[in-house]
Amino acid sequence: MSIYKLKGTSGSVINQSFPFGESIVLGSSADCDIQLAEAGVAPRHAEICFLDGKSLQLRDLGSESGTLLNGEPVSETLLGSGDEIRIGTCRWMLQAPGLRPERVLTSDVVSKTVRRWPRVLIWTSLAGTAAAVAILKWKPEWLEYLRSLL
Repeated sequence: MSIYKLKGTSGSVINQSFPFGESIVLGSSADCDIQLAEAGVAPRHAEICFLDGKSLQLRDLGSESGTLLNGEPVSETLLGSGDEIRIGTCRWMLQAPGLRPERVLTSDVVSKTVRRWPRVLIWTSLAGTAAAVAILKWKPEWLEYLRSLL
């Protein structure tokens, strides 16, 4: 039995959980494992299946509107925990209980972190300078006091 499940995050499947075994078919047909009754969803839209017992594969089954993985259109690709699958207005997150999504730990994601310290330093310096100018403009006697300290 698979430890994976699909967790609905938007559309008609929101807050629903769909565990699956060897494969799961998504579409508008009554024989699909997850039936989606909305416009643009093909009778057999997409399938998620195990390739070698531990790798998951998402395949679009020739739908006209397509299948998105993490916001990108796909025809056939491997999946990992944390991936987002979208068909029409429905979105799911692929979950494996106890496993951290692999894509969070990739070097691509880590290297794209934004360095905030230069921005913080610049804005703090500008704010301090502006505050000092404002104080000296409205309280010029403070400048004399500072000079007397030196």
